[in-house]
Amino acid sequence: MPILLLLAVLWLAAAPASSTAHARVDRTGFDNRQWVIAKGDGSGIPEMPFEARVDGTSIGRTSLLTFASRVTGTSRFPQVLVIASSGYLRIKSGADPSPPLPFGQSLVLGPAIFASSAGFPSSTLFFNPQVQRVDVGTGKLHRNGTGTLSIRIVARDSDLPTTSTNTNQIMDLSWNLALDEPSEAQTRLDVDERYRFTERAIPDPIRTAELQSFRLFQVSSMFIDAARHDVDALRYRSSGGPVEIHYSPPQANSLLPASPSPLAGGSRLVDSIHTDDVGQPNGNTPSYRFRVQRATGPLSGPLTPRAFFNDGQDLNDDNLGLWLYRRPADAIDVGAGGRIGFSVLASTDPLPSP
Repeated sequence: MPILLLLAVLWLAAAPASSTAHARVDRTGFDNRQWVIAKGDGSGIPEMPFEARVDGTSIGRTSLLTFASRVTGTSRFPQVLVIASSGYLRIKSGADPSPPLPFGQSLVLGPAIFASSAGFPSSTLFFNPQVQRVDVGTGKLHRNGTGTLSIRIVARDSDLPTTSTNTNQIMDLSWNLALDEPSEAQTRLDVDERYRFTERAIPDPIRTAELQSFRLFQVSSMFIDAARHDVDALRYRSSGGPVEIHYSPPQANSLLPASPSPLAGGSRLVDSIHTDDVGQPNGNTPSYRFRVQRATGPLSGPLTPRAFFNDGQDLNDDNLGLWLYRRPADAIDVGAGGRIGFSVLASTDPLPSP
């Protein structure tokens, strides 16, 4: 399971907005007294910086782009979203308690695939992209702070080292995101993924049998024990009823659930939840709820949640992964592709069971 060092600086509040009455876009970022978009410290991220643009104006290159939204009636601007050049996104609700609520888990932009290809004859996990450009549009924001930020992320099969196993080594990828004005308790992000294979890929048959060769999207977080975790349970509804898997150390180094079951026919919800206020070092971190709208392409069969965590003890590293699986074709030709659409709600408390 790949791991990514994510710095504590990601969850610190952004600087207060300026007193100017109009939006400002320059090489440092964007500020309209309701939203602050700025380049962050991405020194711990291994992928190269990407170009960031706001309303067509370049604000330079960065490995981390941060989005902070003003809490209504205050001068506080907690971050609600960060985008890393590794394709990791962290999301949290709009109003921070005191002390501030950290981010916890990460959404990893997909799809990901365990496969071989012309450039990688041995089975390889293409886990996350190398983001190359992020374009932010503010045209749907309103003066009162409501509205939606439009975000387009691009990761093409170009300019990568030949040894890179980023997903855009064998695919052209893009994501259209809509970030709604957050509420005190929730932040919603809508994601429309588009992918097209640029190399013929053969999904690993063993990983396919384990329901992990094609991952529509992933969550990366930490679980070490009952006192040290970002999330502690996976939850969804199967045809047999509610499924809730609470992680525990004896489950390390094994795929979960032990007996996998797909989502119920009418259900499209998967929860990655933090059910208590205990886990350290991150405390009461946000829970995520995913709602899947579509999953098209060289895929068939039902949607099935799967998880895995290793027994690593480093509190700076993620060791828990959760993904949603759909069976890929035995061989995926150049030019094959599709769309994956879903929303994610980051909430201060777990939502009711799906």
